[in-house]
Amino acid sequence: MPNEFHSDIPQSVVLEVQQALNTIKAALAPYLVSLTPEERKTMLRMADKTVAFVQKTNDYATSNPAFVPPFVDLAELKQDVAALTALTPLHQQLEQLALDVDSTMMTAGSEAYGNSLTIYNNIKFLAQNKQPGAQTAFEDLKQRFAGQGKVKADPAKASAN
Repeated sequence: MPNEFHSDIPQSVVLEVQQALNTIKAALAPYLVSLTPEERKTMLRMADKTVAFVQKTNDYATSNPAFVPPFVDLAELKQDVAALTALTPLHQQLEQLALDVDSTMMTAGSEAYGNSLTIYNNIKFLAQNKQPGAQTAFEDLKQRFAGQGKVKADPAKASAN
């Protein structure tokens, strides 16, 4: 597999981005809601068609107040729709950024792990051939693969044969 990640990310860039993200988080903090995993499971979910439905319903309710039952607070609906409209482009940008960061980490991680496995296998070969220092390195590194040896035969299956 060709090496696709060729960049050293300067520490100053990482710090600059962290500061920018902290600024964004602090600016939005008063307006954001944190949900528990349980709360997230019980929420109604919106997709693209649902957003259009909510916006149209808001428009109908605004132009025809008689459509709104007395127990629905139209002002709250308008506030929710406004927040949804304002946050959607931010969410899309952040989601794309998160996907790009994840893809970069996946690429760099895959390449690093692949190269590390190659080096590990070379150390293993050198240890088997009594290369000085290789056995110690091999013993240390093989801990990563502890418990991943050959699959043992199921005693029930073995006795059935």
